[in-house]
Amino acid sequence: MRKRPQQQRAKKIVDHILEATQICIVEQGLLQVTTPKIAEKSGVSVGSIYQYFENKEEIIQELLSRKSDQLGLALKQIVMTQDQLSLEEIIPMSIQFGFDTMKSDGGFFNEVLKNWHGYNHSDAAHVLEKHFLEIGMYLFSRFFPEWNFETLKNKSFVIINSTLFTMMRYVSGQDFLITEQQLKQEISKMILSYLDA
Repeated sequence: MRKRPQQQRAKKIVDHILEATQICIVEQGLLQVTTPKIAEKSGVSVGSIYQYFENKEEIIQELLSRKSDQLGLALKQIVMTQDQLSLEEIIPMSIQFGFDTMKSDGGFFNEVLKNWHGYNHSDAAHVLEKHFLEIGMYLFSRFFPEWNFETLKNKSFVIINSTLFTMMRYVSGQDFLITEQQLKQEISKMILSYLDA
């Protein structure tokens, strides 16, 4: 961001800009979003938008970073408050949370996923990866206390990335010969088998 808002009024303006950007992405597609369209939807002038953001890409990056942080925190909350559940219960529950989230927000995440290749090295991707790695490290150290840090880190990385890639590919709209529930079961089995290896 060009200028971080300090006052409450400025924070509200930035929030309106980001909310309008999300609506534009859902209604018009990520690649068709422009700063004038965001200005029209938000009721904030283009000049005022440029006080906070250098360009449309910076607005989208800020929106994705916030959404990634919210997603990561929500999944952490779910996983870390389920002390009574087994790993066999937590994994499919987490996968279902992922599917539900990817399909939420009126198609916002789905539209972003179609264009993820342009954002997979962004701050938003790093925020999401950090949250997911922390979740994996927490969860797997709980069920596999004998693993050293290196093993926890490596297993978490492989599981998170293979699961996310598969889920993102599935949700992004191609026709597959497997239902979401079947895929959830197969991913869960794959993860549990890998953890036991």
